[in-house]
Amino acid sequence: MKCFNFTKLWRTLLLAAVLVVGAVCVSNGQTRPPELAGRWIHYEGDTEHFPVEIELFSDGTGIIKSSYQSAYDGTKYENSSITWKAENKRLRLLSPTIEAIAADYEVSGYELILVYGERRSAKYIKKENFEEYKKKKAEAAKKEEEQRLEALSSFSYFTDSRNGQNYRSVKMGDKTWMAQNLNYQTGNSWCYGGDNSNCKKYGRLYDWNTAKTVCPNGWHLPSREEWGALAKAAGGTGDYGTQGQAGTMLKSTNGWRNGAGIDSIWFSALPSGRRSAADGGSFDGIGERGCWWTATEDDNLNAYSRAMSYYTNVLEYENVKGNGYSVRCLQD
Repeated sequence: MKCFNFTKLWRTLLLAAVLVVGAVCVSNGQTRPPELAGRWIHYEGDTEHFPVEIELFSDGTGIIKSSYQSAYDGTKYENSSITWKAENKRLRLLSPTIEAIAADYEVSGYELILVYGERRSAKYIKKENFEEYKKKKAEAAKKEEEQRLEALSSFSYFTDSRNGQNYRSVKMGDKTWMAQNLNYQTGNSWCYGGDNSNCKKYGRLYDWNTAKTVCPNGWHLPSREEWGALAKAAGGTGDYGTQGQAGTMLKSTNGWRNGAGIDSIWFSALPSGRRSAADGGSFDGIGERGCWWTATEDDNLNAYSRAMSYYTNVLEYENVKGNGYSVRCLQD
């Protein structure tokens, strides 16, 4: 190879060129998956960690095209330059001006799913397909709602003679469940946050002793075993069906933060929240979680309950009997 007598400046430029070529070569390797390159716009999910729009170039550079506020010092950045790489299905965004962001990723067509924590995920769509994607999603949601309403028209209904409240019911095998939360006013029952409109939408919250006696004539509060049978019928696994996909199948198709269900058996569980017996009776969780009493006692202070949230499926807890939870009644 013929050598040239470069000056120090030219030597520096040559070294820079070699580094650029090396970066391009790396971009074709495992750390620069070509399917990640492009302009991505946030569609749904959490945006606390990831911005509204990101652009990733094949050479490992990129741009954050929205305001980003550092969690460290509160500094705001606009259109920040970044570098990126992806190893073992984990995307890393790096920049001198922002904290490093890492997330597990999955690409399907022009859809990018980023999961950056146990409870946090975000969905991005390729910018050039964004409007098309939204249109298809809207059409699918409309069709699903039409099917849901058609199915609802064929369900059974009954009226609580105590207050004239109508309830929809659904049959699972030889068992008939209320498909709405109980809304019967009595002692030790509450509307979430003291707002009557929440009772109309979500039903009332009851302490355990009241929950045992509040169901209409011919109905009862389901036991731990009866809840378990329902969960297993909906895809739950393990003891009492507390694991698996039961929550996804039982949750309503709307009303949940970032985690709506499939509602395959039309149980239509809603995130009605809860009332804590502590702190003077504080409320929390509406829109994020629902909690339902079982009739099964654990000890003098606690009873078993079922819970669903926007980030988990059906689980079981032992909770203080004075807490306020929702009630679903089961026909005798």
